Amino acid sequence: MILVFIGVIMLTGLVYDGGRIVSNPNDMRVIREARWEPLSTLVGLGLAKLGTSFALQASNVAWWMHNLVILVFLNLLPPSKHFHIITAIPNIFFAKLEPKGQLSKQDLENDSRFGTSHIDHFTWKQVLDMFSCTECGRCSSNCPATLTNKPLAPRQLLLDLRDYLYRHQDEVIEKRSHPGKGDGTEPLEVGENIVGPVIHDDTLWACTTCRACEEACPPMIEYVDKIVDMRRHLVQEEARFPKELTRTFKNMETQSNPWGLDSGQRFEWAERMNVPTLADKPDAEFLYYVGCAGAFDDRNKKTTQAFVRVLQKAGVDFACLAREEPCNGETARRLGNEYLYQTMAQMLIETLNNYKVRKIIVNCPHCFNTIKNEFPQFGGSYEVIHAADLVRQLIASGRLKISAEFPKRTVYHDSCYYGRYNDVFDEPRMVLSRAGAQVHEMERHHKFGMCCGAGGGRMWIEEEPDKRVNLLRTEQALQTDPEVIAVSCPYCMTMLGDGIKAKGLEEKVQTLDVMEIVDKVTRSRDAES
Repeated sequence: MILVFIGVIMLTGLVYDGGRIVSNPNDMRVIREARWEPLSTLVGLGLAKLGTSFALQASNVAWWMHNLVILVFLNLLPPSKHFHIITAIPNIFFAKLEPKGQLSKQDLENDSRFGTSHIDHFTWKQVLDMFSCTECGRCSSNCPATLTNKPLAPRQLLLDLRDYLYRHQDEVIEKRSHPGKGDGTEPLEVGENIVGPVIHDDTLWACTTCRACEEACPPMIEYVDKIVDMRRHLVQEEARFPKELTRTFKNMETQSNPWGLDSGQRFEWAERMNVPTLADKPDAEFLYYVGCAGAFDDRNKKTTQAFVRVLQKAGVDFACLAREEPCNGETARRLGNEYLYQTMAQMLIETLNNYKVRKIIVNCPHCFNTIKNEFPQFGGSYEVIHAADLVRQLIASGRLKISAEFPKRTVYHDSCYYGRYNDVFDEPRMVLSRAGAQVHEMERHHKFGMCCGAGGGRMWIEEEPDKRVNLLRTEQALQTDPEVIAVSCPYCMTMLGDGIKAKGLEEKVQTLDVMEIVDKVTRSRDAES
């Protein structure tokens, strides 16, 4: 019926304009408009063969039909998928103005529930999202979970929520109209617990929080916040999550890192590197926040050491927290463990504020996003600079001497938390070009780049061998026939490095961090002089 209505609206528009054109041959305004209406002019010529009077009557009838169908159509929009015609514009207008990488803050002391489990728990904006879906499927076409045959398809997730809302709309309206019973008791929740029966657990845990779905969505629907809110319910109220996460959460609680390595080993990467600490140098201009991967993972320690050498060669005034550096809790928050995240975030913020830290350098997009965009929710506001941007500034100012001695065919992989979350695209590429790299692009790059598969805590959840996101992304990189895959993220380093190993191409293709490449082609200022 909707397709018939759309067809009638289009055809009556042509008949109305066509009849008006042939029945007003001397009206200059109509003549000018006719130049831009070739189809209506053709229809008008056909009507003219039946007489000018008939053409005028047909035009008038078409006008009434056109507008009556529109008025009837408007009444049918709310219960149909075409409701987005009405809701899309306000949905775009009310898109959040906070940073894209900032999740909502839970009031753990005063809230009576932790996460979203019933349809009436969603905010009005989240409900408006449900009504605004055009069902175009762009979100699912760009989702790495969907592309690797996991149960998550963002479009279907949203439609399942919307359809459930329609089935319980009378109950929602009743609860909104009568929020209390006058006896101080909390009103009953609407419907059943949707997390499990309606939205399956596996669907929620498949998400990498990469925001590819949100970037592709025409009416700017937000998916990540809904998924994380339902994860919060699973973790904090149901204690229901993949078994691997039991160890991850325990490791973060006891050792302040997801690997569970002794926190006393956090500064071992800096042995014999003469790296200053804030305890010894509290007035340093920059704090270099290393992060867990850069401090504990053997492969990413090499990246940390390379970046420190770059800072030292440029004479940057920096220091590290060393063994005082706790994890910032980013992984816990994306996995839905808001309590653990807030505990760790507040611990780090207290440490930073005690040292009166103002400028922070990071070489991890997850740490960058959390400290820059989410710590202000808890009183931690700092100037956060990512490594590639700092290196770009150092090169431009002449403090870092870099030579074009890395002429390898290089493809750059955009980290989701630098790219889509924080619009960091050009700086790493500029630095690679200055190093002499022949930078090539994958088919999916910049805002439409594909996740490596580690975001949203997926780094710590096992994948089936035939459904691994990192293998698909590695294949996309290999299509450019690279000598080097360059990254700016420790998680991406691990995932793409594992992808290269799985393909048996370690001898042919290297996976290097941008800072490792910079370290190879720079000389210290003392050597230069």
